[in-house]
Amino acid sequence: MKRLELTNDSEVILKTTLSKGQVAKFNILVDRLKTKNGVAYIPTGELHGALLTRSKKSAQKIVQAYRDVIRIYLVSAEEIGLQTSDAYILPIGLQILLHHLAQDNPKRASDYRASVALIAYIIAGHAQLAFESSIEAREVISNEQVVIARLKRQHTSCQLSGQPFNKDNQQHAHHVSPKSIEPALCAEESNIVIITGKLHLEYHSWVESLGGEVSRSTLRNFCRKHQYSLDWDTQSSFVNKSA
Repeated sequence: MKRLELTNDSEVILKTTLSKGQVAKFNILVDRLKTKNGVAYIPTGELHGALLTRSKKSAQKIVQAYRDVIRIYLVSAEEIGLQTSDAYILPIGLQILLHHLAQDNPKRASDYRASVALIAYIIAGHAQLAFESSIEAREVISNEQVVIARLKRQHTSCQLSGQPFNKDNQQHAHHVSPKSIEPALCAEESNIVIITGKLHLEYHSWVESLGGEVSRSTLRNFCRKHQYSLDWDTQSSFVNKSA
């Protein structure tokens, strides 16, 4: 496989087996693509280029044939706040569909994979999508910082050990479910505990020594092991009350 090479303008040249006509259909798809809150939505009525068919009708037949595979990635216009009758598919759904087509049609597998690469290229280079994503990321970070600051003012002692905070035991904000796994919870108060820096380090070291992952359940086990408070665990409290 040929290695990637950068041009003098720091660009990667994308080579494809697709025809000029097929690429032209992709350009129509780019014009019709919708973005909202940093997420791209591809109109299912413009998939004839990506699915390598001669007509929109043929592309629709493929979508219907593989509907069970891509069902969870299909989105109505109403769901994304658009006043049209169009239906949309998330890029990952289209890529999964193309991978299935490549498996089911070995003779055209290279073309379907070329289509996958072009979809990824379009999404990665979409200016409006990048702009919306950067705005959303800044808003999320700002919200997270506000919540953490408020919780630090609220808690004068460690939520696990009860030890008062001071210059030797400074406040650390720990995300119960990691941001890398549950980014949507990064600014949720119920997902943040304020603990001492020493305890924070101790917990992460303990999880690593077990070969486990940071999660709500591992933090519960850590607290039980050291007889720390579980008052922070609102989900556990809910379960207990419902029992």
